Amino acid sequence: MGRKKTYTVSGIILILLGIAIASYPVVEYYVSTYAQSPHAVLKPGNNFVYGGYLHDGHRSTLLLIYNVTYVGNGKFRVTFSISNTSNSNVTIFYFQSLENSGKIIGNPKLISEKMLILNEDDPLIKTLFPRDSISVYALNHSKTTELTVRTIPFSSDFSPNSIGFPYIYVPDLPKPLVKYADKVAYYRATDSYFSRTLEVIGPNSPLQYPSIVEGMPTHVPIGVTPEQLDLPKLVPEKLVSKAGWNYIESSYPTITFLGLIKTNVQPAYQDWLGALKYSFTQYSAPVDYILILMGVVLLILAGRSVQ
Repeated sequence: MGRKKTYTVSGIILILLGIAIASYPVVEYYVSTYAQSPHAVLKPGNNFVYGGYLHDGHRSTLLLIYNVTYVGNGKFRVTFSISNTSNSNVTIFYFQSLENSGKIIGNPKLISEKMLILNEDDPLIKTLFPRDSISVYALNHSKTTELTVRTIPFSSDFSPNSIGFPYIYVPDLPKPLVKYADKVAYYRATDSYFSRTLEVIGPNSPLQYPSIVEGMPTHVPIGVTPEQLDLPKLVPEKLVSKAGWNYIESSYPTITFLGLIKTNVQPAYQDWLGALKYSFTQYSAPVDYILILMGVVLLILAGRSVQ
């Protein structure tokens, strides 16, 4: 084999290897997970588990779990549990995490558990799985708003071990609030959206470093209300009385975060092009860069070689 042919073949192999390394996470996720999984919310057996922390006002942190399964005919089975974490170090690894996704580490002590069958017009179901719009608490009042793709920063979670490279959808709020809108975010299934993260806002949530931009406050609470998550319906009366909560007077605790832990549904709308770009520039870099650059150099040498 002549020098020119050796340079040419070696250069092409290195370039293809660089491209393959960068493309592997996307291709592997599509073949092994995406193509094998359901993409609709309303399919019997499809399951969504949400977890979050609730501060009860007495320096205690409670763990909340919503285990939601679609059972057909517009009905959802919701198993809601509350656990005490005060004597154990409990950590939730949310579904969008690259590692340990879908895990709760620690030994929470179960306080209560309740199971309900809810239909599609229940506030919890409409909040977790909206069709086109979501009601959020923003600018000190409730607003029903459309969901739009978050494009900046890169919209994908880039988690090939869990949900791939989905577009993230956020409430369509005024510009001064856009940077905070990812506190309420969704993935999109073929028939509706499903919640990624939710921040629950109590009426006494304080403003943080209030400032004015374009005539509107930028540091205001953005999220959903406890009523939208059926907290008054799901939390036992004994626990409400013991903790001194009062939903009528709005003196209830605030969930600082509620996020998707696991589901068998893969988001239908994926940013495949963005995922490839991110993989080339961030995930597999600089290995792919080096291989491709070496391949280009060899092809240049091949072009200058006689034989």
